[in-house]
Amino acid sequence: MDTKSEIIKTNSSDSKDIVLKMLDNIVLFGEKLSLPSSFDDFNDDYTATNGVPYKDYDMSTYTLYYKNKKIGFVDLSKNNDIHGLFLDNDISNSNFNICDIGYNSNKADVINVFGEPTDQTEETLIYGENSDKQVVFSFNGDKIRSIKIFC
Repeated sequence: MDTKSEIIKTNSSDSKDIVLKMLDNIVLFGEKLSLPSSFDDFNDDYTATNGVPYKDYDMSTYTLYYKNKKIGFVDLSKNNDIHGLFLDNDISNSNFNICDIGYNSNKADVINVFGEPTDQTEETLIYGENSDKQVVFSFNGDKIRSIKIFC
């Protein structure tokens, strides 16, 4: 199985294309993952428990585990389609990254690989026009604090 993500270096302002490439180049515990997908596509090492339904939406947020260790949260529809992925920041780059950008990366690394964000604040770089397809990098100083993927 291919576990190497594609390098996206770009200066393009077309954030939709950048986000689609990001969603197609996620590495999670040695396996390349493309979103959107179904939780049913994940292997048996992953479990999702304690679903909390969203009000007015046909989905719930579940605690996500890998080999019985909590690694974050996943938003799933009733038919197990993944709509969001939020991984804890103690996961190493070798276990989770998007085009080699992971929790050991900083703001300059993110901008160098993905180009200028669609929007940003002092604490976030946002790629994508809306939460249907969006990747949000949040920072504590210059170091990535969280990566939220919406698809």
